[in-house]
Amino acid sequence: MPQTLSMAICISDEVTLSDFITPMEIIGALNDADHPVFSAYMPGDVPYRVTIDYLAPTMKPVVSLKGPNAPTLNPTLTYADALASGKQFDILWVPAGPSSDYTSGEKRTPPEEIAFIAQQAPKAKYVMSVCAGAYQLALAGVLEGKRAPTNKAYWSTFYRAIVAATPKDINWVPQARWVVDGNVWTSSGVAAGSDMALAFVEHLAGVKVARFIRGALEIPEVTEKDDPFATFHGLV
Repeated sequence: MPQTLSMAICISDEVTLSDFITPMEIIGALNDADHPVFSAYMPGDVPYRVTIDYLAPTMKPVVSLKGPNAPTLNPTLTYADALASGKQFDILWVPAGPSSDYTSGEKRTPPEEIAFIAQQAPKAKYVMSVCAGAYQLALAGVLEGKRAPTNKAYWSTFYRAIVAATPKDINWVPQARWVVDGNVWTSSGVAAGSDMALAFVEHLAGVKVARFIRGALEIPEVTEKDDPFATFHGLV
């Protein structure tokens, strides 16, 4: 019998949609093993299925970084309700949310989100972030003693802000598509989250399943070391 893993996607207004929409389609494709059509083509046994909740400070539609002209997303749970329920999620997925004020250093991530991550992370099987979602993990104390990349396009301003606001023993990695440090998976900017999601599927279900999903979505295969953008942004 396959094991079902519960996922919490930690969002708020100003979230980056691309940090989790495609990755959730990738990871959610594990459930296609039960689909009457796709199951015939899925290679081998798939040991996991997933359930996905989208958590936000309130149940109001979440407005993304690109504002009201972009799609909004309806949460399935509030952080408060999730904490009150006592449910422990297996996987936390943290996309980029509102950035700190680079001048004042004011933290703009909702405190409910940070409290939820800090409460859930110690017992979660996996904690994952994309792009500047690493900042939320850092604020929640998840990255202490860990290696992690982030979005390199904003490295100079972002790096200064997070170093000033988070523990000093985080090893921020300027060149990596994604990094796995224990049960913490962190990726560089935006599209790297999809690459990390495919690597995560391979970790869970094997290379054949990951390549089947990759082929269906037509995403080129890369490794965690394939990172041309560190050079593009002058970090190496």
